[in-house]
Amino acid sequence: MYFSLKKIIKYLKRLISDPLHFLKGLLALLKGSLYIVYYRLFRRNINIGFPFKAFSKVSIIGPGVVKIGKNCSVYKNVFKGLTIVTYSSDAVVVIGRGCTLGGLTIRCSKGIEIGDHVMTATSLIQDSFFVNQDRAMSLSINELIPEFEAISIGNNVWLAMGSAVMGGCIIGNDCVVAAGAWCFDSEINDYSLAIGNPVRKALPIERLQRLKGIS
Repeated sequence: MYFSLKKIIKYLKRLISDPLHFLKGLLALLKGSLYIVYYRLFRRNINIGFPFKAFSKVSIIGPGVVKIGKNCSVYKNVFKGLTIVTYSSDAVVVIGRGCTLGGLTIRCSKGIEIGDHVMTATSLIQDSFFVNQDRAMSLSINELIPEFEAISIGNNVWLAMGSAVMGGCIIGNDCVVAAGAWCFDSEINDYSLAIGNPVRKALPIERLQRLKGIS
């Protein structure tokens, strides 16, 4: 059962110590619940797990399948809330449990999978090189335009402000994609820091900790 005795006591303590914060959370939970009901009634291709907190606007459009796990929250950022666009009925977006989504934009033509407890801040995840990929591929140009490539993001990943994850990326668990970093068709091992525009090679976080004398 989700509302265990320990969690009820925890919520009561928060209510006593910071009633305004508690009420904001309660309002976000109510708003998130309305999103769940709306999408289940009118958009059967979209499934959002309960509880879902919406501190900011949520916009999900397109014919593809979208699944968002339990205990996710959407927060305000430079670009408010969460925007997900699917461009075909074959497109699938899966977001794991306990994710903190701030200013996240997802554009999906094929497949995007995000693990549990992922945090974002004004980030872009897009599995095609261009927004209008079909039109771009019909142009008479000399260079080959990359096809749609699925994206996989592991658990406990932090996508910092201004980061972009493009088609063909595989990001392992416990990784950090630095502010302004741009990943395209690259594989990042577990527990690594991806930095650069574009990202050439991720740095193991353990090595950075040793340099700083942390471990």
